[in-house]
Amino acid sequence: MEKLNKFISYSKGTFNNDNQIKEEKAATGEVRTPEAKHIAEVCNDKIQNLPKDFNGYFMIDETYYNHGDKVTELHHLFLYTLNENNQVVLTSYDLPKEIEYKDFVNNNDKLTFDYNKLEKNSKFNPIVFKEEDGGFIAESEAEFAPEVIFTAKQKNLDGKMYVTEIFRKNGEIVSGSEEPIVYDRVK
Repeated sequence: MEKLNKFISYSKGTFNNDNQIKEEKAATGEVRTPEAKHIAEVCNDKIQNLPKDFNGYFMIDETYYNHGDKVTELHHLFLYTLNENNQVVLTSYDLPKEIEYKDFVNNNDKLTFDYNKLEKNSKFNPIVFKEEDGGFIAESEAEFAPEVIFTAKQKNLDGKMYVTEIFRKNGEIVSGSEEPIVYDRVK
């Protein structure tokens, strides 16, 4: 569990890419990446009927992208565990159906849900993080719809995350960028 605890300590908190935005403006005068805020916290204490000997951490993962004219909100429920090779595995779960999307956030003190009703997200392949270069690195691909491929790359360091998420349709990028969003922990 030591490796999993280290990973969680790198991954939880509030992050933003303000430094990346400043660097882009200073270097070229323009900004290529959206302003982004990422909030991730362990939520095992919000889950009813979680087995007492449960060896994993559920996290509510919130990301907010400001595209200037609109803000995109993404809320996810992820489970982090260790596999038989002592590597961290991220498994995505569907948000509980009885909870409004807008209410599935870390700062909702009234949020509770039942472990026995949780369902794995069938469109999302589990991601395995390898520990290397002082952090945790992962890459995954999943087919979300016919000819629509989602690619995720992530590197978590202590206080910093590099995240690339791309949707491709027929090989063409329709959402996201090859350039990662560089998050720094701010809280």
